[in-house]
Amino acid sequence: MLNNPFSWTVRISILLLAIVSSLLNFSLLVDVFAEQDLQRAVTQSRRTAIVTAVERASPAVVNISAIRSVSQLSAYDEWFLRELWGEVPPIPKRSLREVGSGVIINEDGYILTNHHVIQDAEKIKVATADEREFDAHILGYDFFSDLALLKVNTKEDLPKIKWGDSDDLLIGEWALAIGNPFGLSIGTAQPTVTVGIVSATQRSLTVDNRFYEALIQTDASVNPGNSGGALVNAHGELIGINTVIRSTSGGSQGVGFAIPANKAKKVIEKITEHGHIAPPYLGVEIQSVTEEMAEKLLGKEASQKSIFSRGVLVSELEKQSPIAAAGVKRGDIISSISGHRIKDENDFKAVVRLLPLNQNIKCEFIRRGKKRETNLKLKTLEWEYISRKLGLTLTQPDKNKAKRYKHRGVLISHIERGNRLAEVLKKGDLIYQINDIEIHTLEIFKIVDEKIQALSRIRLYFERNGEQKSIRIEF
Repeated sequence: MLNNPFSWTVRISILLLAIVSSLLNFSLLVDVFAEQDLQRAVTQSRRTAIVTAVERASPAVVNISAIRSVSQLSAYDEWFLRELWGEVPPIPKRSLREVGSGVIINEDGYILTNHHVIQDAEKIKVATADEREFDAHILGYDFFSDLALLKVNTKEDLPKIKWGDSDDLLIGEWALAIGNPFGLSIGTAQPTVTVGIVSATQRSLTVDNRFYEALIQTDASVNPGNSGGALVNAHGELIGINTVIRSTSGGSQGVGFAIPANKAKKVIEKITEHGHIAPPYLGVEIQSVTEEMAEKLLGKEASQKSIFSRGVLVSELEKQSPIAAAGVKRGDIISSISGHRIKDENDFKAVVRLLPLNQNIKCEFIRRGKKRETNLKLKTLEWEYISRKLGLTLTQPDKNKAKRYKHRGVLISHIERGNRLAEVLKKGDLIYQINDIEIHTLEIFKIVDEKIQALSRIRLYFERNGEQKSIRIEF
Protein backbone atom coordinates (compact mmCIF):
# COMPACT_ATOMS: atom_id res chain seq x y z
CA MET A 1 0.00 0.00 0.00
CA LEU A 2 2.78 2.43 0.86
CA ASN A 3 4.43 1.95 -2.47
CA ASN A 4 1.22 2.43 -4.45
CA PRO A 5 2.13 5.01 -7.19
CA PHE A 6 -1.53 6.03 -7.57
CA SER A 7 -1.77 7.01 -3.92
CA TRP A 8 1.32 9.20 -4.15
CA THR A 9 -0.01 10.89 -7.28
CA VAL A 10 -3.27 11.79 -5.51
CA ARG A 11 -1.43 13.15 -2.54
CA ILE A 12 0.87 15.28 -4.68
CA SER A 13 -2.10 16.58 -6.70
CA ILE A 14 -3.97 17.59 -3.56
CA LEU A 15 -0.85 19.33 -2.24
CA LEU A 16 -0.38 21.22 -5.50
CA LEU A 17 -4.03 22.28 -5.52
CA ALA A 18 -3.69 23.60 -1.97
CA ILE A 19 -0.56 25.55 -2.89
CA VAL A 20 -2.20 27.03 -6.00
CA SER A 21 -5.31 27.93 -4.01
CA SER A 22 -3.23 29.63 -1.35
CA LEU A 23 -1.31 31.58 -3.98
CA LEU A 24 -4.58 32.68 -5.60
CA ASN A 25 -6.03 33.76 -2.24
CA PHE A 26 -2.82 35.61 -1.41
CA SER A 27 -2.92 37.35 -4.78
CA LEU A 28 -6.53 38.39 -4.16
CA LEU A 29 -5.60 39.70 -0.72
CA VAL A 30 -2.72 41.68 -2.22
CA ASP A 31 -5.11 43.18 -4.78
CA VAL A 32 -7.62 44.09 -2.04
CA PHE A 33 -4.96 45.74 0.10
CA ALA A 34 -3.56 47.55 -2.92
CA GLU A 35 -7.04 48.86 -3.79
CA GLN A 36 -7.57 49.98 -0.20
CA ASP A 37 -4.20 51.75 -0.18
CA LEU A 38 -5.09 53.43 -3.46
CA GLN A 39 -8.47 54.58 -2.12
CA ARG A 40 -6.81 55.83 1.04
CA ALA A 41 -4.19 57.73 -0.98
CA VAL A 42 -6.87 59.26 -3.22
CA THR A 43 -8.93 60.28 -0.19
CA GLN A 44 -5.88 61.85 1.43
CA SER A 45 -5.01 63.70 -1.77
CA ARG A 46 -8.56 65.12 -1.95
CA ARG A 47 -8.53 66.27 1.65
CA THR A 48 -6.23 69.22 1.09
CA ALA A 49 -5.58 72.14 3.43
CA ILE A 50 -8.16 74.10 1.41
CA VAL A 51 -10.87 71.48 2.05
CA THR A 52 -10.05 71.47 5.76
CA ALA A 53 -10.15 75.27 5.90
CA VAL A 54 -13.58 75.32 4.22
CA GLU A 55 -14.93 72.72 6.66
CA ARG A 56 -13.74 74.83 9.60
CA ALA A 57 -14.96 78.22 8.38
CA SER A 58 -18.06 77.74 6.21
CA PRO A 59 -20.49 76.72 9.00
CA ALA A 60 -19.98 80.20 10.51
CA VAL A 61 -20.85 82.04 7.27
CA VAL A 62 -24.53 82.96 6.98
CA ASN A 63 -26.94 84.21 4.37
CA ILE A 64 -28.49 87.61 5.15
CA SER A 65 -31.75 88.82 3.61
CA ALA A 66 -32.43 92.52 4.18
CA ILE A 67 -35.97 93.65 3.44
CA ARG A 68 -36.57 97.35 2.88
CA SER A 69 -39.33 99.56 1.48
CA VAL A 70 -38.52 101.47 -1.70
CA SER A 71 -40.43 104.51 -2.97
CA GLN A 72 -42.19 104.23 -6.31
CA LEU A 73 -40.98 107.74 -7.19
CA SER A 74 -37.51 108.71 -8.32
CA ALA A 75 -35.30 110.87 -6.12
CA TYR A 76 -35.86 113.77 -8.52
CA ASP A 77 -39.67 113.44 -8.30
CA GLU A 78 -39.52 113.45 -4.50
CA TRP A 79 -37.30 116.51 -4.56
CA PHE A 80 -39.71 118.31 -6.92
CA LEU A 81 -42.72 117.53 -4.70
CA ARG A 82 -40.83 118.65 -1.63
CA GLU A 83 -39.86 121.94 -3.23
CA LEU A 84 -43.42 122.43 -4.49
CA TRP A 85 -45.36 121.61 -1.32
CA GLY A 86 -42.72 121.63 1.37
CA GLU A 87 -43.61 118.08 2.41
CA VAL A 88 -43.86 114.91 0.36
CA PRO A 89 -47.37 113.37 0.48
CA PRO A 90 -47.72 109.63 1.23
CA ILE A 91 -46.11 107.72 -1.63
CA PRO A 92 -46.78 104.06 -2.49
CA LYS A 93 -43.83 101.83 -1.63
CA ARG A 94 -42.78 98.32 -2.57
CA SER A 95 -40.74 95.77 -0.64
CA LEU A 96 -37.29 94.93 -1.90
CA ARG A 97 -35.13 92.09 -0.65
CA GLU A 98 -31.37 92.25 -1.00
CA VAL A 99 -29.13 89.33 -0.20
CA GLY A 100 -25.70 89.42 1.35
CA SER A 101 -23.50 87.46 3.72
CA GLY A 102 -22.37 87.59 7.32
CA VAL A 103 -20.00 85.87 9.74
CA ILE A 104 -20.88 84.48 13.17
CA ILE A 105 -18.20 85.72 15.55
CA ASN A 106 -19.39 84.02 18.76
CA GLU A 107 -21.81 81.35 19.96
CA ASP A 108 -24.24 83.91 21.42
CA GLY A 109 -25.43 85.02 18.00
CA TYR A 110 -23.30 88.07 17.21
CA ILE A 111 -22.88 88.42 13.45
CA LEU A 112 -20.53 90.72 11.55
CA THR A 113 -21.48 92.00 8.10
CA ASN A 114 -21.19 95.07 5.87
CA HIS A 115 -23.26 98.13 6.67
CA HIS A 116 -24.35 98.48 3.04
CA VAL A 117 -25.88 94.97 3.23
CA ILE A 118 -28.37 95.97 5.95
CA GLN A 119 -28.63 99.72 5.29
CA ASP A 120 -32.24 100.98 5.66
CA ALA A 121 -33.44 97.42 6.29
CA GLU A 122 -36.79 97.13 8.07
CA LYS A 123 -36.45 93.40 8.60
CA ILE A 124 -33.38 91.15 8.59
CA LYS A 125 -33.39 87.36 8.18
CA VAL A 126 -30.33 85.20 8.83
CA ALA A 127 -30.01 81.64 7.48
CA THR A 128 -27.19 79.39 8.72
CA ALA A 129 -25.40 76.70 6.75
CA ASP A 130 -27.27 73.98 8.68
CA GLU A 131 -30.64 75.35 7.47
CA ARG A 132 -31.68 77.23 10.60
CA GLU A 133 -33.30 80.65 10.18
CA PHE A 134 -33.43 83.56 12.63
CA ASP A 135 -34.65 87.14 12.83
CA ALA A 136 -31.80 89.57 13.49
CA HIS A 137 -31.64 93.10 14.83
CA ILE A 138 -28.92 95.73 14.47
CA LEU A 139 -26.74 96.40 17.52
CA GLY A 140 -24.79 99.13 15.80
CA TYR A 141 -22.94 100.04 12.65
CA ASP A 142 -20.23 102.27 11.26
CA PHE A 143 -20.91 103.95 7.92
CA PHE A 144 -17.30 104.88 7.20
CA SER A 145 -15.75 101.46 7.77
CA ASP A 146 -18.85 99.81 6.22
CA LEU A 147 -19.30 97.35 9.08
CA ALA A 148 -22.40 96.40 11.08
CA LEU A 149 -22.94 94.18 14.11
CA LEU A 150 -26.12 92.08 14.23
CA LYS A 151 -27.61 89.89 16.95
CA VAL A 152 -29.93 86.91 16.69
CA ASN A 153 -31.81 85.84 19.80
CA THR A 154 -31.41 82.11 20.28
CA LYS A 155 -30.51 79.70 23.07
CA GLU A 156 -28.98 77.32 20.54
CA ASP A 157 -25.22 77.26 20.11
CA LEU A 158 -24.06 78.67 16.83
CA PRO A 159 -20.82 77.79 15.02
CA LYS A 160 -18.34 80.65 15.32
CA ILE A 161 -15.40 81.52 13.14
CA LYS A 162 -11.84 81.62 14.45
CA TRP A 163 -10.06 84.97 14.16
CA GLY A 164 -6.83 85.25 12.22
CA ASP A 165 -4.18 87.99 12.24
CA SER A 166 -4.62 90.30 9.25
CA ASP A 167 -1.40 92.16 10.15
CA ASP A 168 0.60 88.99 9.46
CA LEU A 169 -0.39 88.24 5.87
CA LEU A 170 1.99 87.02 3.19
CA ILE A 171 1.53 88.25 -0.37
CA GLY A 172 0.78 85.09 -2.36
CA GLU A 173 -0.63 82.96 0.48
CA TRP A 174 -3.94 81.16 -0.01
CA ALA A 175 -7.14 83.14 0.50
CA LEU A 176 -10.69 81.72 0.43
CA ALA A 177 -13.78 83.88 -0.09
CA ILE A 178 -16.88 82.32 1.47
CA GLY A 179 -20.32 83.85 0.97
CA ASN A 180 -23.57 83.90 -0.96
CA PRO A 181 -23.01 85.47 -4.39
CA PHE A 182 -26.10 86.34 -6.43
CA GLY A 183 -28.33 84.78 -3.75
CA LEU A 184 -27.43 81.28 -4.96
CA SER A 185 -27.68 79.84 -1.44
CA ILE A 186 -31.37 80.75 -1.07
CA GLY A 187 -33.20 77.46 -0.58
CA THR A 188 -29.96 75.57 0.05
CA ALA A 189 -27.69 75.32 3.06
CA GLN A 190 -24.14 75.70 1.83
CA PRO A 191 -22.40 79.00 0.99
CA THR A 192 -20.17 79.33 -2.07
CA VAL A 193 -16.39 79.03 -1.82
CA THR A 194 -13.85 80.57 -4.19
CA VAL A 195 -10.08 80.23 -3.88
CA GLY A 196 -7.25 82.58 -4.71
CA ILE A 197 -4.34 84.31 -3.06
CA VAL A 198 -3.66 87.47 -1.10
CA SER A 199 -2.74 89.73 -4.01
CA ALA A 200 -1.86 92.85 -2.00
CA THR A 201 -2.47 94.67 1.28
CA GLN A 202 -2.87 98.33 2.27
CA ARG A 203 -5.06 99.14 -0.72
CA SER A 204 -7.23 102.29 -0.62
CA LEU A 205 -10.24 103.25 -2.73
CA THR A 206 -13.45 105.28 -2.56
CA VAL A 207 -16.82 103.69 -3.36
CA ASP A 208 -20.26 105.27 -2.83
CA ASN A 209 -18.93 108.11 -0.66
CA ARG A 210 -17.04 105.66 1.55
CA PHE A 211 -13.27 105.78 1.82
CA TYR A 212 -11.78 102.33 2.39
CA GLU A 213 -8.19 102.20 3.62
CA ALA A 214 -5.75 99.34 4.27
CA LEU A 215 -7.89 96.83 2.34
CA ILE A 216 -6.76 93.29 1.53
CA GLN A 217 -6.79 92.61 -2.21
CA THR A 218 -7.47 89.08 -3.44
CA ASP A 219 -8.04 87.33 -6.76
CA ALA A 220 -10.49 84.89 -5.16
CA SER A 221 -13.76 85.59 -6.99
CA VAL A 222 -15.88 88.09 -5.06
CA ASN A 223 -19.29 88.83 -6.58
CA PRO A 224 -22.45 90.74 -5.59
CA GLY A 225 -23.89 88.94 -2.56
CA ASN A 226 -20.43 88.06 -1.20
CA SER A 227 -20.45 91.34 0.73
CA GLY A 228 -20.17 90.71 4.45
CA GLY A 229 -18.82 87.19 3.95
CA ALA A 230 -15.54 85.77 5.18
CA LEU A 231 -12.09 85.92 3.66
CA VAL A 232 -10.13 83.17 5.40
CA ASN A 233 -6.61 81.79 5.26
CA ALA A 234 -5.46 78.19 4.75
CA HIS A 235 -6.15 77.49 8.45
CA GLY A 236 -9.80 78.53 8.09
CA GLU A 237 -9.19 81.68 10.18
CA LEU A 238 -10.94 84.96 9.45
CA ILE A 239 -8.55 87.50 7.92
CA GLY A 240 -11.07 89.85 6.32
CA ILE A 241 -14.69 90.76 5.55
CA ASN A 242 -15.36 90.70 1.80
CA THR A 243 -16.61 94.14 0.83
CA VAL A 244 -16.11 95.54 -2.66
CA ILE A 245 -14.93 94.58 -6.12
CA ARG A 246 -13.31 96.51 -8.93
CA SER A 247 -14.97 95.50 -12.16
CA THR A 248 -15.97 96.87 -15.55
CA SER A 249 -18.72 94.28 -15.92
CA GLY A 250 -20.24 94.23 -12.43
CA GLY A 251 -18.92 90.70 -11.83
CA SER A 252 -15.64 89.35 -10.56
CA GLN A 253 -12.53 90.10 -12.60
CA GLY A 254 -10.00 88.89 -10.09
CA VAL A 255 -9.82 92.11 -8.08
CA GLY A 256 -11.76 91.83 -4.82
CA PHE A 257 -11.22 93.64 -1.55
CA ALA A 258 -11.79 92.78 2.11
CA ILE A 259 -11.73 94.82 5.31
CA PRO A 260 -8.88 93.48 7.51
CA ALA A 261 -10.03 91.37 10.46
CA ASN A 262 -7.90 93.36 12.93
CA LYS A 263 -9.65 96.58 11.92
CA ALA A 264 -13.03 94.85 12.22
CA LYS A 265 -12.14 93.88 15.79
CA LYS A 266 -11.54 97.53 16.72
CA VAL A 267 -14.86 98.57 15.16
CA ILE A 268 -16.72 95.80 17.01
CA GLU A 269 -15.23 96.89 20.34
CA LYS A 270 -16.38 100.48 19.84
CA ILE A 271 -19.83 99.51 18.55
CA THR A 272 -20.30 97.16 21.51
CA GLU A 273 -19.38 99.95 23.93
CA HIS A 274 -21.10 102.95 22.33
CA GLY A 275 -23.36 101.61 19.56
CA HIS A 276 -21.37 103.65 17.03
CA ILE A 277 -17.89 105.07 16.40
CA ALA A 278 -17.01 108.18 18.40
CA PRO A 279 -13.60 109.39 17.18
CA PRO A 280 -11.04 110.69 19.69
CA TYR A 281 -10.62 114.42 20.20
CA LEU A 282 -7.52 115.66 18.36
CA GLY A 283 -7.96 119.45 18.20
CA VAL A 284 -6.20 119.69 14.88
CA GLU A 285 -7.01 120.67 11.31
CA ILE A 286 -5.02 119.00 8.56
CA GLN A 287 -4.79 118.97 4.78
CA SER A 288 -3.18 116.67 2.24
CA VAL A 289 0.34 117.58 1.15
CA THR A 290 0.52 118.38 -2.56
CA GLU A 291 3.76 118.38 -4.57
CA GLU A 292 3.68 122.18 -4.75
CA MET A 293 3.14 122.44 -1.00
CA ALA A 294 5.92 119.96 -0.26
CA GLU A 295 8.34 121.91 -2.45
CA LYS A 296 7.59 125.16 -0.60
CA LEU A 297 7.83 123.57 2.84
CA LEU A 298 10.76 121.23 2.30
CA GLY A 299 12.60 122.46 -0.74
CA LYS A 300 12.67 120.98 -4.22
CA GLU A 301 15.25 118.28 -3.53
CA ALA A 302 13.61 116.93 -0.36
CA SER A 303 10.09 117.09 -1.81
CA GLN A 304 11.10 114.82 -4.69
CA LYS A 305 11.90 112.00 -2.29
CA SER A 306 8.93 109.65 -1.94
CA ILE A 307 9.08 109.72 1.86
CA PHE A 308 8.32 113.46 1.84
CA SER A 309 5.58 113.35 -0.80
CA ARG A 310 3.10 111.77 1.60
CA GLY A 311 1.49 112.85 4.84
CA VAL A 312 -0.76 115.64 6.06
CA LEU A 313 0.06 119.23 6.90
CA VAL A 314 -0.97 120.57 10.31
CA SER A 315 -2.76 123.76 9.25
CA GLU A 316 -4.48 124.66 12.56
CA LEU A 317 -3.81 123.44 16.08
CA GLU A 318 -5.57 124.03 19.40
CA LYS A 319 -3.21 124.82 22.26
CA GLN A 320 -4.69 122.23 24.62
CA SER A 321 -4.95 119.47 22.00
CA PRO A 322 -3.24 116.07 22.38
CA ILE A 323 -1.29 116.75 19.18
CA ALA A 324 0.10 120.00 20.59
CA ALA A 325 0.89 118.33 23.90
CA ALA A 326 3.00 115.80 21.98
CA GLY A 327 5.15 118.60 20.55
CA VAL A 328 3.71 118.79 17.04
CA LYS A 329 3.40 122.36 15.70
CA ARG A 330 1.52 124.18 12.98
CA GLY A 331 3.33 123.63 9.67
CA ASP A 332 4.62 120.16 10.58
CA ILE A 333 3.85 117.24 8.27
CA ILE A 334 2.52 114.13 10.01
CA SER A 335 3.82 111.12 8.08
CA SER A 336 2.93 108.16 10.33
CA ILE A 337 0.66 107.37 13.28
CA SER A 338 0.63 104.14 15.26
CA GLY A 339 2.74 102.46 12.59
CA HIS A 340 0.41 103.45 9.74
CA ARG A 341 2.06 105.37 6.92
CA ILE A 342 -0.21 108.38 6.21
CA LYS A 343 -0.82 109.07 2.51
CA ASP A 344 -3.37 111.89 2.57
CA GLU A 345 -6.18 113.55 4.55
CA ASN A 346 -8.64 110.67 4.04
CA ASP A 347 -6.05 108.17 5.19
CA PHE A 348 -5.27 110.23 8.32
CA LYS A 349 -8.95 110.46 9.34
CA ALA A 350 -9.56 106.76 8.72
CA VAL A 351 -6.63 105.78 10.94
CA VAL A 352 -7.06 108.16 13.89
CA ARG A 353 -10.81 107.57 14.35
CA LEU A 354 -10.11 104.06 15.64
CA LEU A 355 -7.15 104.87 17.88
CA PRO A 356 -7.47 103.88 21.56
CA LEU A 357 -7.58 106.26 24.53
CA ASN A 358 -4.97 106.57 27.27
CA GLN A 359 -2.24 104.72 25.42
CA ASN A 360 1.08 105.98 24.07
CA ILE A 361 0.75 106.25 20.29
CA LYS A 362 3.85 106.67 18.15
CA CYS A 363 3.69 109.66 15.82
CA GLU A 364 6.27 110.51 13.16
CA PHE A 365 6.39 113.97 11.58
CA ILE A 366 8.62 116.19 9.47
CA ARG A 367 9.73 119.69 10.49
CA ARG A 368 11.88 121.79 8.18
CA GLY A 369 12.87 118.71 6.20
CA LYS A 370 13.95 116.67 9.22
CA LYS A 371 12.16 113.57 10.49
CA ARG A 372 11.06 113.64 14.10
CA GLU A 373 9.29 111.22 16.40
CA THR A 374 7.04 111.63 19.44
CA ASN A 375 4.32 109.90 21.44
CA LEU A 376 0.83 111.25 21.83
CA LYS A 377 -1.92 110.20 24.22
CA LEU A 378 -5.61 110.65 23.40
CA LYS A 379 -7.77 111.28 26.46
CA THR A 380 -11.35 112.00 25.36
CA LEU A 381 -13.82 111.21 22.58
CA GLU A 382 -15.59 113.79 20.44
CA TRP A 383 -19.15 113.93 21.74
CA GLU A 384 -19.97 117.54 20.83
CA TYR A 385 -19.78 119.84 17.81
CA ILE A 386 -20.80 123.46 17.22
CA SER A 387 -22.29 124.39 13.84
CA ARG A 388 -21.61 128.10 13.28
CA LYS A 389 -23.73 128.13 10.15
CA LEU A 390 -26.82 126.80 11.94
CA GLY A 391 -26.11 128.29 15.34
CA LEU A 392 -26.57 124.89 17.00
CA THR A 393 -24.55 122.72 19.35
CA LEU A 394 -24.94 119.02 18.51
CA THR A 395 -24.07 116.02 20.65
CA GLN A 396 -23.73 112.33 19.84
CA PRO A 397 -26.27 110.35 21.91
CA ASP A 398 -24.83 107.42 23.84
CA LYS A 399 -26.16 103.89 23.43
CA ASN A 400 -28.94 104.31 26.01
CA LYS A 401 -30.18 107.70 24.74
CA ALA A 402 -30.20 106.45 21.14
CA LYS A 403 -32.76 103.78 22.07
CA ARG A 404 -35.36 106.49 22.79
CA TYR A 405 -35.49 107.53 19.13
CA LYS A 406 -36.70 105.77 16.00
CA HIS A 407 -33.86 107.18 13.92
CA ARG A 408 -30.12 107.34 14.40
CA GLY A 409 -28.79 110.86 14.42
CA VAL A 410 -27.44 113.74 16.53
CA LEU A 411 -29.13 115.64 19.36
CA ILE A 412 -29.56 119.41 19.61
CA SER A 413 -28.05 120.28 23.00
CA HIS A 414 -27.98 124.09 22.64
CA ILE A 415 -29.48 126.79 20.39
CA GLU A 416 -27.73 130.17 20.24
CA ARG A 417 -29.65 133.11 21.66
CA GLY A 418 -31.44 135.03 18.94
CA ASN A 419 -31.29 132.11 16.51
CA ARG A 420 -34.47 132.17 14.40
CA LEU A 421 -34.38 128.36 14.22
CA ALA A 422 -35.45 128.38 17.88
CA GLU A 423 -38.98 129.08 16.63
CA VAL A 424 -39.10 125.54 15.23
CA LEU A 425 -36.26 123.52 16.75
CA LYS A 426 -35.89 122.64 20.42
CA LYS A 427 -33.25 121.22 22.69
CA GLY A 428 -33.55 117.42 22.57
CA ASP A 429 -34.66 117.24 18.94
CA LEU A 430 -32.79 114.57 16.97
CA ILE A 431 -31.52 115.58 13.51
CA TYR A 432 -31.42 112.50 11.29
CA GLN A 433 -31.23 113.89 7.74
CA ILE A 434 -30.15 116.99 5.80
CA ASN A 435 -31.39 117.17 2.21
CA ASP A 436 -30.95 113.58 0.96
CA ILE A 437 -28.06 112.72 3.29
CA GLU A 438 -28.76 110.59 6.35
CA ILE A 439 -27.02 111.84 9.49
CA HIS A 440 -26.03 108.64 11.29
CA THR A 441 -23.41 110.17 13.57
CA LEU A 442 -21.70 113.40 14.55
CA GLU A 443 -18.88 112.53 12.15
CA ILE A 444 -21.26 112.64 9.19
CA PHE A 445 -22.93 115.82 10.45
CA LYS A 446 -19.54 117.57 10.55
CA ILE A 447 -18.84 116.62 6.93
CA VAL A 448 -22.30 117.78 5.81
CA ASP A 449 -21.98 120.99 7.83
CA GLU A 450 -18.80 121.87 5.96
CA LYS A 451 -20.60 121.38 2.64
CA ILE A 452 -23.69 123.42 3.51
CA GLN A 453 -21.51 126.48 4.05
CA ALA A 454 -21.85 127.12 0.32
CA LEU A 455 -25.59 126.33 0.05
CA SER A 456 -28.35 128.93 0.03
CA ARG A 457 -30.98 126.60 1.50
CA ILE A 458 -31.37 123.13 2.95
CA ARG A 459 -34.13 120.90 4.29
CA LEU A 460 -33.45 119.55 7.75
CA TYR A 461 -35.29 116.48 9.10
CA PHE A 462 -35.67 115.89 12.82
CA GLU A 463 -37.53 113.72 15.29
CA ARG A 464 -39.42 114.93 18.36
CA ASN A 465 -41.45 112.73 20.70
CA GLY A 466 -41.51 109.97 18.09
CA GLU A 467 -42.81 112.28 15.33
CA GLN A 468 -40.87 113.02 12.15
CA LYS A 469 -40.71 116.67 11.15
CA SER A 470 -38.80 118.82 8.71
CA ILE A 471 -37.91 122.46 8.23
CA ARG A 472 -36.70 124.37 5.20
CA ILE A 473 -33.80 126.66 6.10
CA GLU A 474 -32.67 129.54 3.90
CA PHE A 475 -29.40 131.35 4.56
